[in-house]
Amino acid sequence: MATRWWGLGRGTAVAGALNVLAYIAAALAGLYEWGWVFWLIVGGGALATLTVIFLAARGVKTEKQTALLAGQEQRRMLQEMLVPIMEVFGEIAIATTAQRRRSLQGDMKQVVIRAARSIGPPHTRACLLDVTGNSGNRELTCQAGMWAGRQETPRTTFKEGTPRGDRLLRSMDKREPLFVPDLLSEPPEYQPDTQTYKTFIAAPIAPAINHDAFGMLTIDSPVKGDLTDHDIKIIEILGQLLGSALAIKR
Repeated sequence: MATRWWGLGRGTAVAGALNVLAYIAAALAGLYEWGWVFWLIVGGGALATLTVIFLAARGVKTEKQTALLAGQEQRRMLQEMLVPIMEVFGEIAIATTAQRRRSLQGDMKQVVIRAARSIGPPHTRACLLDVTGNSGNRELTCQAGMWAGRQETPRTTFKEGTPRGDRLLRSMDKREPLFVPDLLSEPPEYQPDTQTYKTFIAAPIAPAINHDAFGMLTIDSPVKGDLTDHDIKIIEILGQLLGSALAIKR
């Protein structure tokens, strides 16, 4: 009986503690000027929130499920996703030269892309779309190497002034995620150039607070139903976390 109680207590305590950490981080962030301490606090809060959402998305409902996730799913997630993210985030925060910081920020992009890719089945694909250009002439493009997943290189450039480009840029400007469960049910102007994917989620790459966005983080799949509402918040927080790391300039 004691073992069963410990399994339940550990899983519940982990989720509860992470909720508290996320709340505290959000509160403390407002007390700091924009600097490495500020972004480290924001990053810690995002990671805590991400972990809690991950648990919720996996349907933690019973004592047995809670104990199982505490021992297996959480360990895998922490090792494959959260630990590398936090390690690189911390290195960026304490980097002493601009060159070192930029190099680490490039590493952070790759870590976040791989983390986003790990959310869905093997045939999903995660991309980092960089925003370039000035207002009225902006573009979102996946640069070479800034994607992971199935072996179909993303080649589309989403341009301002086109229906698909405007929709993504509007989502970025409003700091809102965009989820399209079934592209085939969308109006013709939103249909992709190719049929390589049928569903996608896109989220702004920007800190949670007011700051210029760096682009969009996306995940797509050729199979409708591979992505769900549960995945939206995870991609959104990964985008915020990457945005926070890229915003560190000290």
